[in-house]
Amino acid sequence: MKIFLVPVDFSDVSYTAAQYAIDMAGHLRARNVIFYHSYANRPADGFEEREGYRLSTLRHLEKMAAKLRVPATLSEDGFVFLSDDKPVGLGVKAIVDQYAVSLIVMGIAGLSDIENTLIGHNTLAVAEAGVAPLLIVPRDCRFKPIHYVVYATDLRDVQRITPVKSILQLISRLAASLHVVHVDPATRGQTPGKLKSKNELIGMLSVVDPVFEVVGEARDKADGIFEYVKANQIDLILMASRNYGFFERLFHSSVSKKLLNIADVPVVLLKNNAVG
Repeated sequence: MKIFLVPVDFSDVSYTAAQYAIDMAGHLRARNVIFYHSYANRPADGFEEREGYRLSTLRHLEKMAAKLRVPATLSEDGFVFLSDDKPVGLGVKAIVDQYAVSLIVMGIAGLSDIENTLIGHNTLAVAEAGVAPLLIVPRDCRFKPIHYVVYATDLRDVQRITPVKSILQLISRLAASLHVVHVDPATRGQTPGKLKSKNELIGMLSVVDPVFEVVGEARDKADGIFEYVKANQIDLILMASRNYGFFERLFHSSVSKKLLNIADVPVVLLKNNAVG
């Protein structure tokens, strides 16, 4: 994981995400951290005004980075500052393509106002685009070495959907233990199809000897996942990016809002291709 991308809107939430990103980048000995701001929502004007605004936002990015605590294992010479007037999804995609970004790091503003804040809109837009692995940092979350990681699965079409290479590379880079959890209050994972998918999934991830658990006592999937996280001291949650719809619903369920408002565990949405 050599290239980190941090889209920011200069809010406190994006500062938190940026600090988490550079701490993690230092821990993993990353080469570059890219700070990016999209000013697509600014009213249209002439070229000179747009260019002046671009330069102004670049200065703001540099000032923001100067306020962050930089770990000794990360060089500020590797910081890159980018700004443009593209919609954030398109801007992020262009940067990912140009720089071969390994991981995007963004924040969330709080579950009660996710739809009403710029950083919330932008995070969900980047999540939906799925152009690279996306790490979503909760409010007030601080980086710490990651020892236990959980991959949440619905046990559907696991051969095609599971981002095996990304999971294995991330576990290897973090030197972490992998748990796999399936939440199923109805059948507790005991249908023939789910038992078959479980065996396939364990086989695909066997090199890291994952712990597989089925959560049967839960009101819904989000409740089950986060109860498991709390009970097993999980530091990071992984999900396949095709589960974006489920992830989005986490922000609209009253139960999930209650759980996520007290959770301090980041979530990574993974693509099927390797992390890099």
